[in-house]
Parts: sequence; structure tokens; C-alpha cells
Amino acid sequence: MRYSKIGYRLALGIILALLITVTAIPAQAAGVISLFPREGKIGDRIQIDGAGFDAHAILRIYLSSDKAEKGDYIGDEVTTYKEIAIALIDADNLFTYPVYFNVPDTLTFDEESVDVHDGDYYIYATYHYDRCIIARTLFTVIDGEIELDPEEGTVGSEVQISGQGLRPDQEIAVKYDEYDIDIASGDSKTDGDGSFICTIIIPHSTTGSHVITVIDESGDTPEAEFSVKPQITIEPIDQTVGETVNISGTGFYKRQVIHITLDDERLATTPLTIKTDHYGSFDASFLVPFSGSYGIKEVEANVNKFNKAEAQLTVWGGIRLIPITSPTSPGYAGMKLIIHGAGFIAEATITITYSHNDETIPVATVPADDGAFSVDFIVPPSFAGSHEITATDGTSTATSTFTMESQAPPTPVPLIPEAVSTAPARAYFDWEDVNDDSGVSFTLQVASDDDFNTIVLEKEGIATSEYELAEEEKLEPTEKEAPYYWRVKAVDGAFNESDWSYPILFYVGFSWASIPVWIWYTFGGLVILLLGFLGFRLRRRARVKIRPA
Repeated sequence: MRYSKIGYRLALGIILALLITVTAIPAQAAGVISLFPREGKIGDRIQIDGAGFDAHAILRIYLSSDKAEKGDYIGDEVTTYKEIAIALIDADNLFTYPVYFNVPDTLTFDEESVDVHDGDYYIYATYHYDRCIIARTLFTVIDGEIELDPEEGTVGSEVQISGQGLRPDQEIAVKYDEYDIDIASGDSKTDGDGSFICTIIIPHSTTGSHVITVIDESGDTPEAEFSVKPQITIEPIDQTVGETVNISGTGFYKRQVIHITLDDERLATTPLTIKTDHYGSFDASFLVPFSGSYGIKEVEANVNKFNKAEAQLTVWGGIRLIPITSPTSPGYAGMKLIIHGAGFIAEATITITYSHNDETIPVATVPADDGAFSVDFIVPPSFAGSHEITATDGTSTATSTFTMESQAPPTPVPLIPEAVSTAPARAYFDWEDVNDDSGVSFTLQVASDDDFNTIVLEKEGIATSEYELAEEEKLEPTEKEAPYYWRVKAVDGAFNESDWSYPILFYVGFSWASIPVWIWYTFGGLVILLLGFLGFRLRRRARVKIRPA
């Protein structure tokens, strides 16, 4: 019991002693530090002042890239830092005098160093005998700056970037928003003064501000903003009515419907609904409409009244064909073609011509009421391919292209004369009908050999699928060893020709070879019967003569 009391009193005494000791230590005041200025470049001289600290204390000032709170410790929560100044506190709890530091290019600690680059850094203050943070403030390092020329423009614009204040002899890269882009020309690294000049091309991007950042090897990232404006391009920039204009746009809002107008009149387009892609770009086309006026027109592409772009199109008077033909959708001879025209002299007489080989064929004339007209004509027979249709009032001329089909008609099938048959001198030829959009005529050939090296008769332009020889075309009679051969082909209105039909052998006049086999068998049978009958009569007559009297 005695020893227990002694131990209790000893423990109580130790606790009271510790309390007295702690009470004797003055509490650490947490003051405020201020910077003039609050941002600067590497090497700039920065002033530090403060108040509210313990009188006659000594402060250690640190620069760090680590974010920490009051009560945290240098070396624990703050591991990347550099001591930059010592400050004395006077009797009024103020800095005895302001202290200064030059913004360093590295943070050196524990025999290590880390480059200082642009961005947010922190100034921390501790008492000299402790590393507990008692004050802090924010400092911004500006390590280099860039300027853009111009600061706004369209996709595809050349922009010059001028940089200065970066670290010397550093490789640089450029980002547009979060994407890497190429340096089109100029410097790819800083010079000895930390400066550079280079040029970039603005990539496909949407309307509005975009951040251009230059990054050097140390991690500095000076940046500037570039504003993208919408733009449209048309091709060609002058076009006749009824013809196609291609239009492309950049710098619009992403994934939005675009409307195309010509002098405020909405146009039908291909595709019918135009929508921008993820980068605000689109491609489309439209036909220049027929209207009462021509010359310079305003083409506009817009999402709304704020997001739009314009271009100028010079519209010329011209003609439009209905239906429209092309190599993939050609027309044919004999089809009805309608021509609409506009932009001609009012009340003038319009002459329409159609080109065929080196010829120009007049196909219609029509008056132009108020400079416009409409007329139709039947496409004449003409070779496959492109044909120019021209309308002129004697002063103004417009052209359009008609495409003629190039599909050959089917090959005719011969019917009469049949193979190895006999025909009269004025032979009659017949073959199956052939159908073709451009209409057909036929060419008939008769030859004395199956290779048709010796043509006896050739008749072109036969309108129907049959032909009888005229008196002056009569064929000479043939012998067994010298038959005739005939064949036929179809030619359509676009002068596309079918293959020749297979050759058919035939005879003209009497020919032993032309007599059918069954007749020969019949004739042979009759001869045998006749010979039998004659033999029977002769034997019977012989018996009568030798009978006794």
C-alpha cells in the first residue's frame, strides 16, 4: 500500500510538470503572407511581406509545386520544394522589412531538382525551428507566352504563333484543344533567348474558341485562344441555270442541320437533309434554279441566324433538259426531250440544234417570252455517247448534254429460207422481230460462201423483219456444189449493231441437192415397183410363146 501511494504521487508530479512546461511555451501565431506581384516569369524578382507572426521570430519561406494546408509539414505533405527566403519579425508582429526572391527555374531539395514551369505554385512559411506550415499563399509562374496572328479565322487558315520567355534551346510541340497538330513551317524549337516563330494550319473544328498550346520539353505550356468562324466554299463559282454546284462548309456547330439558300430562297439539295459532322463540316450539292434574274447571287448556309456563312455565285442563263440523261441513265433515239430555257433576250426567236458527228441538226424554234421558253422535240437517230444541244437567240447561247444509249440490240433469228431449202430467184427472207428503245432496222447479206467473203447481195436499212428481193436483185440458179448463204443483223437508232445471225445455206431454182431425202426414198421405191412389174410381164409373155400348139 505504501509503495502504491508513492507511485501515484510520482505520476501526478510528472503530469503537473509537463503541464507547467507546455504552458511556458508560447503559442505559435499563424500569420499572413502577401506577394507583389502574385505572378511572374522565371527570373522575375518577387516581393514577400507579412504580418501576424510571433514577435522577434524568424521565418523560413518555401516555394513548392505541392498543394498543402496550414498544419501540414514541409518534408511530409510537401515533398517538392525550395527554400527561397528568410524573414525576421519585429515587435509589432510584422516583417522587419520585405524580403525578395527570384523565381527559380528548378526546385532543389534533398539533392534532387525538378524544373519549374508555368502553372500554380505555393509559397509556404514556417518558423525557423519547425517545419509546420503556419502561412501560405498562391503564386502563378508564367513561363513564356505566345501570340497568335490572326486570332480568329476559318478552318484551313494559316496562323502564326510567336513565342517568347520560354526556356532556351527546347524542342516544342503544338496542341489544338487536346489534339496534336503539325507545325506547317517555321521553328520547331526555341532559340537561345527562349523565343520561336512557327505556323500551323487550323484543322476541322466547330464554331467558337479553341485553345492553342505550345509545349516545351520542360513541361511549360503557354496557351492562347483562337476563334473559328463558319465558312462555305462553292465549286464552280459561276454556273448556268439547271447545272450542279458543289458546296462544302466548315466551322459550323457539330451535328446540326444546314439550310442552303440562294438570295434567301431555300434550295433543294443532295442529300435532301444536310447535317454537319462531329467537327462542324459538311459536303452537298444543288442545281441552280431557273428564276427571273441572273448575275451575282448570294449563297448562304446556316444553322440559325448566328451560325451562318455566305459565298457569291454568278448565275448565267441556260437550258435544262427533261429527262436528265447520263452515262448511267442514257436516253435513246426517238424519245421525247423537253427543253426549258431562261436568261435569253425577251421575245427573241430561239433556235435549238442537236449535234450529230460533225453536223449540227436544227430540231426546233420557239419564241422566248420574257427571256424564257419551253419546247420539246424527238431525238433523231445518232451515234451512242454525248451530244450537245444548243439554244441561241443570236446573242446569248446556252448548251446542255444529251447522252445516247450504247446497248446493242438482240441478234435476229433467221426463219425463211430454211437451211438446205430451195428459194425462187426473187427469194423471200424472214426473221424474228427485234425490240430496242431506239428502234431498229436490219441489214441483210447473201453470199456464195459461208465466210461471206464474196457478197452477192447486201441490203441495209430494212425497216421490217422481212424482205423480198426486187426484180433487179434476182439470184442466179445454183448447183449442188455452189449454194447460197444468208444472214441478218439488227442496227438500232443509236447505230449500235447486233451480232450477225448464223449463216443459212439455201439453193435457188431446181437442184438435185435440194430434193428432200424422203422424196428420194419414195422415188426409189416406185422405181423398184416398176421394175418388178415389168419383169413379171416379161416372164409371163415368155411362157405364152413356148406353149405347144
